Amino acid sequence: MKKITKSILSLCTIIALILFSGCGETSNSSVTVSSAEFTVTPPFFKVENKANGAVVYMLGSMHVGKKGAGYPEKIYNALDESDTLAVEVDTQALENNDSEMREALQILMCQNGTSFKDYAGGDYDGIVAKFREKGLYNAAYEAYIPALWTSLWSTQTAAECGYSADFGTDVLLMTYAKAHGKKIDEIESAKEQYQVEADSSAALQIYILNGTITSSADENQEAFDELYNAWKSADMDKLKALAEEEDEDVTGDLKADYDSYYDKMYTLRQKKMAEYVMSKLKSGGTTFMVVGAMHYAAPPSILDVLKENGYEYENLNA
Repeated sequence: MKKITKSILSLCTIIALILFSGCGETSNSSVTVSSAEFTVTPPFFKVENKANGAVVYMLGSMHVGKKGAGYPEKIYNALDESDTLAVEVDTQALENNDSEMREALQILMCQNGTSFKDYAGGDYDGIVAKFREKGLYNAAYEAYIPALWTSLWSTQTAAECGYSADFGTDVLLMTYAKAHGKKIDEIESAKEQYQVEADSSAALQIYILNGTITSSADENQEAFDELYNAWKSADMDKLKALAEEEDEDVTGDLKADYDSYYDKMYTLRQKKMAEYVMSKLKSGGTTFMVVGAMHYAAPPSILDVLKENGYEYENLNA
């Protein structure tokens, strides 16, 4: 289930990290090329409007990362040059807004008197047993949809594989930008992101959850490392290949469910991200946008939408 796994890595992992642990408190915002244990060179692009001088830098992030990673100075230079840092969601602000957090959580709760057990059906006992075995089970989670359970499991798996949101690109750059007085734009809201998960069918959510909890430690490590290594070397061909890998087990009604999920996870969100870029190019100034790297790779990508609208971009890693 590689294609679905990549979707989990790009979004679901961050849900549980935001809601149940906290992020940004130990960010490596001071780690640059000169002090890093190793250097990453994420996908990095630039698009400009020569008529008014507007510039938008576009960086592909990993929502989870490794301690000791340093970013090239050109990234910090571009952020220094920018008036605004645009992110998917300001997770640091979300952590400190109890009412917004509760509203977001509400979206991930089972509705109309149902519980997780109603979603899981005959798979319930096996799923709960897996969570108990891993030390992750909490009776409070019975009120939440399977997507939240997948996120909790993926969060733990990320940690076991050596990845943490504390070292994710988003947290790193938000910490830096706020310390330097930059304006922060949210392209989306937490509620919008969580709604993508809530809108997916119960069958698909359970399918993804079962695939997640039955993956071996070696398979998990391989999946995280494969994505991270492609990201840290700005290997767009590899990222596109990962985004386009098909899951042969997704057939019939489940295939239709997944196609709908993919459209909401990628197609519609990437159109919105590209529209944000185009609006900044029209309004002027310099903006730095950081969103998940897969949004520059999964078709139709942000880059595809920009080209369709007549905007040429520069690959800053070329």
